[in-house]
Amino acid sequence: MWLNPHLLVMDEPTNYLDRDSLGALSLAIKDFGGGVVIISHNREFTETVCGEKWSVDAGQLTVTGNNYTQKNTEKIVMKEAETKIDAFGNVEKVKSKRKLSRKELKDKQKLRAAARKRGEEVSDTEDEA
Repeated sequence: MWLNPHLLVMDEPTNYLDRDSLGALSLAIKDFGGGVVIISHNREFTETVCGEKWSVDAGQLTVTGNNYTQKNTEKIVMKEAETKIDAFGNVEKVKSKRKLSRKELKDKQKLRAAARKRGEEVSDTEDEA
């Protein structure tokens, strides 16, 4: 632990605290001079302490507060690395074992159709792309 931290990360800090302790914690967070990341389900506490909220629901990120206006929300997707470099500098292609989403399948079909239209030889197997 640092004696003078510049960032606090708190995961469910309101568990097992009474109302007086919650009030003292919220005042201490407001007086803190650095950045604070809070993960909590206590809406009353977060509304008191947090000026900007990042909410993730079903992969959709929504940011509110601090005069922040978000035009369109983007889906958060975990992407796998396409290449892997080992300790000796060898580059390996990583084959994905996950099932493609409907959108990814359509994009893949469009790319294959465009390649066929250009006269390129295209394989219909799933292993090659």
